[in-house]
Amino acid sequence: MNDGSTLLRRIVNFLIGTSVPSVAVGYATFYSIFPSESFPVTSDASVAWILLVLLFSSIIGAMGGEDLRMALLASFAAIPVGLLIAVLFTFAPAFSGTYLLEPSAVPFFVAHNAVFVLALAFPINLFGAVLGQVVRDRIRLDLGTRRLAR
Repeated sequence: MNDGSTLLRRIVNFLIGTSVPSVAVGYATFYSIFPSESFPVTSDASVAWILLVLLFSSIIGAMGGEDLRMALLASFAAIPVGLLIAVLFTFAPAFSGTYLLEPSAVPFFVAHNAVFVLALAFPINLFGAVLGQVVRDRIRLDLGTRRLAR
């Protein structure tokens, strides 16, 4: 019974650790392709904004992870899931008629135009995973020393 609950807890922590960076990779990919259709509305995509979103989301996602190995695996898995989320985001302007795209061409269109963001996402997610684990351990250490001081 304990092994089953431990495995379930590890799977849930992995999914939580993957969800935030995945949505961020999807958003950053969509924003880089359609900057006028997302927040902040601009005529050109801001690389600084993309880097900031990817870094903060990977730190937050890694803080929910159990250990460094799980955080690194979650940050790696976030890239293909994020690409899938970007494809789903892209269907909205395609169906609303803002951009004329055939629905069968949307995944290839996104994959072709997302190479820059996906190439940036991998090292940033890895760095953010390590940084998130350091921050999480630091917070736990500070809370532990406060409890001992009482």
